[in-house]
This record gives sequence, C-alpha cells and structure tokens, in this order.
Amino acid sequence: MYIKKQYLISLIRKKNKEIPKLKNHLYLNRNERAIPFDKKFLNKLYNRIKNINLSMYPQIDFLYKKIANWLNIPKNQIFLTEGVSGAIKSIIETLTLPSKSNIIFPEPGFSLYPVYAKMFNVEARILTYNNQNKLNLDQVKKLIDKNTSIIFLPNPNLPIDEFFNKVDIIKLLNLCKKNKIFLVLDEVYFPFSPISHISLIKKYDNLLIMRSFSKAFGLAGIRLGYIIGNKKNINYISKIRTGYETNVLSAEIASFFIDNYRDILNYVENVRVGLLFLKNKLNKNNISTIGEGNSCYLFVKVKSTRMANNITKDLYKKRIYVRNNWPKPYDKGFLVSGAPKNKINFFLKNFLHIYKKYNN
Repeated sequence: MYIKKQYLISLIRKKNKEIPKLKNHLYLNRNERAIPFDKKFLNKLYNRIKNINLSMYPQIDFLYKKIANWLNIPKNQIFLTEGVSGAIKSIIETLTLPSKSNIIFPEPGFSLYPVYAKMFNVEARILTYNNQNKLNLDQVKKLIDKNTSIIFLPNPNLPIDEFFNKVDIIKLLNLCKKNKIFLVLDEVYFPFSPISHISLIKKYDNLLIMRSFSKAFGLAGIRLGYIIGNKKNINYISKIRTGYETNVLSAEIASFFIDNYRDILNYVENVRVGLLFLKNKLNKNNISTIGEGNSCYLFVKVKSTRMANNITKDLYKKRIYVRNNWPKPYDKGFLVSGAPKNKINFFLKNFLHIYKKYNN
C-alpha cells in the first residue's frame, strides 16, 4: 500500500513567475549576470563543447579534479549538487530526522530554507535581525536544543549583505560542536565576498560550506553547485546522490569557466565598481542603502512600502527589473543586483527621476 505523507500534501509549492529575458531589458532582480558574455569568449566556449558526445552517460570525475585543483583541496572533500538549492536539500535530507529535528536559519533570506524544512518535516527556527540589520549570534544559544541538527548561515545573506568574520564563525563552530550541531555556511556569493572560511574545514568536522556557479560565474542556467566538507562527511552526504550529479554540458561549461577564472574576477571587480558608484550616488541624494560590498547586490531603502512598490512598477515600465516585496521591516525598499558601472548608471538615472516624483 502506498502512503502519501501528510506534511508533503500540506506543502504549497508555487512555480516561479517567469519574466521573459528580452534584449534591451535590464534585469537587476535575481543577482544574475547583468551583461552577456562577449562573442570572443563565447566562441571559445562553443569550440570547447561542440564535440561533446550527448549520447553517452556523463563522466564527471574530471570536474571534481578541476574544482579540487582550483580550490587546492582533495577531491574527496567535494560533492557536486544542483546549485546551492540542491546542496541545502541534500544536507537536510541526510542530517535530520522527520518530525524530530529542528534547523536554524535567518529570515529574511533564501526562500527554499523554510520550504525544505516543511518538505522533510523538520521544525524551522528563525534567526532575526536587529535594528542595525545585524544577526545576533547570541540568539543562537536560545534557539538550540538537543534536537537541533543544523544551523544554516548565509555569509553574506540576502538582502542584508552582512558578513561574519573568522572570529564569529569559530565561536559559533565551537558552540555547535559542543551541542553536536552542523554549521553550514552558504558562500554562494564567493568570490564577491572578501573572505572564505574554507580553511576551517581541516579543524572542524561539523562545518560544511556550500557554493554555486550561479553568481560570480554568471552560470545560473547550468544549475551547478557543490558542498565542501571533510572526507567523512562528504562521503556520507553523497550517499543520496542520483545516478549522476550533473550532466555533460554543465560539467564541461563549469570546467571551461574555471580555466578562464581571470575573466570571472574581472567581471566581479566591474560589479564592485558599479555597486560602489551606486551606493555613493544614492547616499549623496540622501537615500539610505544596506550593503557593504560583500556581495553582488545593494538594498535601497525608501519611505514606505507603497513607495517601494510604486518605484518598482515604474522601473518595470522602463524595462528595468528590481526586487521588492520583502518581509517587514524590509518591505520599505528593494534589492538591486550589481552590474558594471554603465548599466548601473542607466538604472540610477531612471530611478532618481522616478524617486523625485514620489518624494515630493
């Protein structure tokens, strides 16, 4: 007799509302790459993948080796996943017990944390932000108990862009180790973020790090990420893998981009310049922002929820897309994904014109 799980029946999943990606539209709403790759770069990529045999099952050990050499870690400390979303799913699936475990994560943040908590029937406990847009890590002590399995800590988080230094992470790791809890750092914005805590993997067997090719690499479309941990933990988590962690096209494209990592770092630097330009211009116009350059986005604060919604709608009419509808108190603003300076300047001119209309 088949059994349908009641907690899955009650889980509501809505498909993302897709916005057609059209030329001459500026998409600054999902932290995707804001400009296309140049033709010369793409031609090099096409020459790389044109001889791939699509009729054969994937052989992806070469990608494990490529990532391991790039990060200077053993390949048995890496597990490929379907983006960071797949990494979160794998970790919750392997490290929690349905109807018993609880997990901790901040809100606002990545929307799939609460979804996966419901999917695997574990209790979600929420870390909140204070009036200075900081997470109070001392709050963790009040949230954990004997059934706490995982603390997820996006570093930085969305849309706050708060970054935790090594001292804070070590304090939290020691607390987690004492209570037999895994700390999972979401480093999806590496290398936009200035520092990675990957070196702590050697010392702390309760640390996992998640990364993706979606943000800095600009490869959200290939749906590829990875988990980093010690050999024992990676071996355990990878037991739930499907027949193949990814496909031949995604693997070859990721390998090509690692080979051309300098181009990625150049784009990262151009985005940093664009965001700093935006932040300075907004501040000169007495418009508050949240973001200190640890990611590829900036949160723009305005006077009211209505104002944020109206500005977003007017920008949409100008073929510029930003992201609003954040939970309180961040409903009074919107997120702007980073882009090179010329694209940011185009956004800025349109935004300031619209802002004046609603600020009079």
